[in-house]
Amino acid sequence: MHILNELTYINNTSLALGFFDGIHQGHRVVLQNTIHTAKKTGSQSCVILFKEHPNNILTNNKTEQILTLDEKLSMLEKIGIDNVILLNFEDYQNMRAKDYLKDVLVKYFSPKSITTGFNHIFGYNREGDSNLLKEYSSIYGYEYYEIPPYVINETLVSSSQIRNKIKLGNFQDANKLLGYNFFIQGIVIKGEQLASKIGFPSANIEYPKNKIEISHGVYYVKTEIASKEYDGIYNWGIINSNNGEKKLKSEVHILNFDKNIYGEKIKISLVAKIRNQTDFATKEKLQFQIKRDIAFATIYKHYADSAS
Repeated sequence: MHILNELTYINNTSLALGFFDGIHQGHRVVLQNTIHTAKKTGSQSCVILFKEHPNNILTNNKTEQILTLDEKLSMLEKIGIDNVILLNFEDYQNMRAKDYLKDVLVKYFSPKSITTGFNHIFGYNREGDSNLLKEYSSIYGYEYYEIPPYVINETLVSSSQIRNKIKLGNFQDANKLLGYNFFIQGIVIKGEQLASKIGFPSANIEYPKNKIEISHGVYYVKTEIASKEYDGIYNWGIINSNNGEKKLKSEVHILNFDKNIYGEKIKISLVAKIRNQTDFATKEKLQFQIKRDIAFATIYKHYADSAS
């Protein structure tokens, strides 16, 4: 997959438009149609992305992301997209929709087809939509495909719905809408070994920047290390460090695992929330609770495996 950081002439393309945060089940229909039409017309599949969410530029309310940009690009490559064009939203935020269509999409990409979701909006003052793309398709010689709403169990699949469920700790439903388990990933770093001192060694990673922050608590997770997956208990919250200071901690206790993985990249996929963060009066009470957390994960895994 080619990643372009500026407008580049690419003739005969099958375009997909959208921000695609999460690349959820609805997004995948858009992307699959883009790939299908590219093969049918002998063109290249292209996704045009803004690096920053438009809401973060236009409003003071920052939209937290389900995927980091690097994660999004990696998933687009696995899906089979040929080209991704990364643009700065600030450079186009004042363009009228008709001008953006003519002077950017048509001029640079000569699209054979354009695919969007049903609610795609673009151009100054959000004036461009599926009606405009449909209206000008015959003028500029492209086929326009508007993907209808994608619904699972009477729930509209959307990035905002998924963000809400992640914030609530409802990963069972969030993951169904995504089509995969929400994850964080990073390099294992050396911590203060507080968990090891009470018999539950853990791997520490930095919680990714520019990623939606989950609520503080303990979670049943799947941890991928060198393409192999292990069950685990993940803790994200505020702890008392060795010097008495309170600090945020992101750590996973990997079940049935005892290898040294400092410096390795791991992927932690969240399956279910076990409990909120709790302060414990003694070490013994904390140890007892961690054993209960592990028991919860074991029972949940057995239930999930038998239901699948």
